Amino acid sequence: MKFDKAFLKLVWQYLKGCAKVNLKLRFDLLSISHFLGRWIPYAFTVGIITGSIAAFMDVLITEINRLISIHDALFFLYPIITALVVGYTLVIDPIVGGPGIGYAIVHLKTKYFLPVKLVLLKFISSTLVLSGGFIAGREGPSFFIGVAIGEWLGKAYGFSKRFKNLLGLIGGGAFTGALLKAPLGSSIFAMELENMYDFDYSPFVPMIIAAITSYLTFTFFRGESAFIALTQEPVWTLDSIPYLVIMGLAISFIIYLYTFMFHTGSCVSKFFEPMKRPVIGTIVSLPILIALYFATHDTEILAAPAHMGIVSKLAQMPLPVWIDILIVIGVILVTSLTLGFGIPGGLVLPNLLIGAAVGNMFGHLFPDQIVMFSLAGMGAALAAGAKTPLAAIVMITEMSHADVVIPMTAAVITSYTTSFGFSLYLGQEIDIKPLIKGVTKRGKNT
Repeated sequence: MKFDKAFLKLVWQYLKGCAKVNLKLRFDLLSISHFLGRWIPYAFTVGIITGSIAAFMDVLITEINRLISIHDALFFLYPIITALVVGYTLVIDPIVGGPGIGYAIVHLKTKYFLPVKLVLLKFISSTLVLSGGFIAGREGPSFFIGVAIGEWLGKAYGFSKRFKNLLGLIGGGAFTGALLKAPLGSSIFAMELENMYDFDYSPFVPMIIAAITSYLTFTFFRGESAFIALTQEPVWTLDSIPYLVIMGLAISFIIYLYTFMFHTGSCVSKFFEPMKRPVIGTIVSLPILIALYFATHDTEILAAPAHMGIVSKLAQMPLPVWIDILIVIGVILVTSLTLGFGIPGGLVLPNLLIGAAVGNMFGHLFPDQIVMFSLAGMGAALAAGAKTPLAAIVMITEMSHADVVIPMTAAVITSYTTSFGFSLYLGQEIDIKPLIKGVTKRGKNT
């Protein structure tokens, strides 16, 4: 059989071209060595330091909470004392107040580092708030403090300022992963927060290493346990999927109202002097806290930041619908009057409480599936409020050690897709140039 010479020549030229291309392929040893020699050690260092500080912060929170728990009346006296302390810190630096994530997100886009004094004030005031008497999440202060630690360590490791954004995200994700006992979910949470509609994977590997190291360090000091303790296994059936979609729609609407109320509270607070804001908001919210106390017959909801007992109860125990409704309304009003008025604390816990209460209501339709509905409600509320759908699914799974990914996804997708256009965190606004200018101006003055 004879081959055409032109054909053989064409094949030979093709093979020569492929050989030249393959010869150009090589291992980028410089990039690999840079990654292994700088980013990995940096990630481990961030994890160890953030995990240790998070463990210390958790000890303080639980011990102060134990002292408050000696008498129920202290849960209503302690917030006023804490509000006075917070008011004083706001005079020193108003950035201490509120959730903190919004400011941190905007700060990441600047070239300035968070001052040490500001971070110390945030740590002290947040520890007092999270110890009891308030409905506030851990992720706000933890993300804020973690961003600062990530930036400082990055500077110490000799990273240039062009990496400051990644360094801050890694620190924020690591610290949050330890305090929420959800390293993977918190890493995704940090990246989704910073890029709400444009997910960026560039910091993923060092962030995961830092977050897992932070979590392991935290558990070394504080032990390993689920953040949301469950005694029942979640079950679900295909019949419940349509109800999960309806629940997602309901939660989206509730979170919309919550966002409106919260930002309205923040706006109204500006009419008062910084020192008076947290005190006024706390005093006005006390009747609502007292109503929640008498409705639930315990102080669990006032101690939620310390041990999440009320969330675990909502996830498993059917409560009267009127109590569920009171919890939803109470959380919205209390956090709008406290966190909105400058009390430092996160918004994840309020979202979890709202979602768990709505899930508890839907659980009356399927009593044997109440755990699934409550966990799915938490994920849906977090996805709608923070615009972090993937993180919501992973975080709830890590926090509860329960697998409800498929049914939760139905509720999360529904709440997320029907809640575009608003967010509880102001730093996630699409047009944040005015905010960046404000942070930049402040950075020049510090």
